[in-house]
Amino acid sequence: MDEKKIKALKSELLKRIDKKKKVQLEKIDRYINLVEIYYSLDGAIKDHGIMITTINGSQEFTKPNPAIAEKNKVNSSLIALGKDLGLDVPIGSGEINTNGSDKSKSDLI
Repeated sequence: MDEKKIKALKSELLKRIDKKKKVQLEKIDRYINLVEIYYSLDGAIKDHGIMITTINGSQEFTKPNPAIAEKNKVNSSLIALGKDLGLDVPIGSGEINTNGSDKSKSDLI
């Protein structure tokens, strides 16, 4: 993912949080880091293919590229962190939670 897209993503994420809260800012940084790792793994899969050949002495065998499993782990982490940041709630729904409570705006009525 190029730097311009990363900056745009970070800008969009920053609009969705309370920027005064250091923990929220840290989560955004971790989210961006995971996105960069995700696309690096994607590049490794494209470079080496989805199956790789391993040579161990006189043995030779083909197995799935380990980057695929790592990419799935990073994706799960992104989803979990995204939920923690409230990214699973659309902007404008009134349910974005930036104060750490489990209450939405509709709960305040």
